[in-house]
Amino acid sequence: MPELPRHYFKELRLQQFRGLIALSRWQTFSAAAAALQLTRASVWQQVRALEKEMACTLLRTRGHRVELTDAGRKLVEIVSPLVAGFDSVKSAFMSVQSDLPQALVIATPPTFLAYELRESISQIHSLYPKLHLSFLERNSPGAIDLLDQGSADLAVAALPESLPLKSSLEYTRFTSYPFTLICPPGHPLLTKKQITLRDLVRQPLILPSNVTFCRQHFDLLTQRAGLAEKLNIVLESNFLVMLVEYVQIGIGVALSPLPPKLFTEPGSRLSNVKLRNVAHLFGEESLYYVRRRGEFETPYASKFRELVTGKQQR
Repeated sequence: MPELPRHYFKELRLQQFRGLIALSRWQTFSAAAAALQLTRASVWQQVRALEKEMACTLLRTRGHRVELTDAGRKLVEIVSPLVAGFDSVKSAFMSVQSDLPQALVIATPPTFLAYELRESISQIHSLYPKLHLSFLERNSPGAIDLLDQGSADLAVAALPESLPLKSSLEYTRFTSYPFTLICPPGHPLLTKKQITLRDLVRQPLILPSNVTFCRQHFDLLTQRAGLAEKLNIVLESNFLVMLVEYVQIGIGVALSPLPPKLFTEPGSRLSNVKLRNVAHLFGEESLYYVRRRGEFETPYASKFRELVTGKQQR
């Protein structure tokens, strides 16, 4: 008998891809179903139908959790940009209508808003005076998560070089911040010829919290040096203004990646403290402009990316 024509139901196929992507992110059928607003059985049926169509095993169950096979991970990498692009069609179309309000939601740490993005935000406002800007102030891991979940249009975040990048996102590196010591004027560390990790261990330290990438990097280096047990951490804050405030009142010395311009900026808001570059101990933290891969980029989002990164999209 001749082979019957195969009928593809594109919306169902798209839902199957969405189910697999959700499982790769949430790792349980229940969580994936909740995220997609479907039943657990529906997600299960979608993925099993996809396995039948692709003639391979895409995931395995480990108790209540699921784990993608190599084939499953490769398929997610291929279809994620396609699904993101399709899901963005409606919002992209609406955003280019001149009679509708324009909006741009940016997820980023507060320090970047105050320093790194200040000029770009001013310029984009001048170019698009009707553009409504919304800022979601989060630390870098939180900003990346908000973008990946679809709660922001873009993110500006700091990432260590060792962190694996998500295949669903597109990263453009545009600058880096050296790790910097913040001290009160006259502090002995300011005149010491070469600061060592042991010098810092002897100080009361004010640090970002351990949810930040920079703190995780700091902890890793002190553990490798065998000094983690000797740390004297007296205060944690993810806000630069708070780090500076408590250095000024004598609680301790602070350590954080800072914009290089703070070393030379006339009339700096950090004039009551002294800064010293300690990149020789901790290196630098790279800053990235991040957006969802395959998603339509509005003209004002494209211009903002150009202003931040200094690179035009080819």
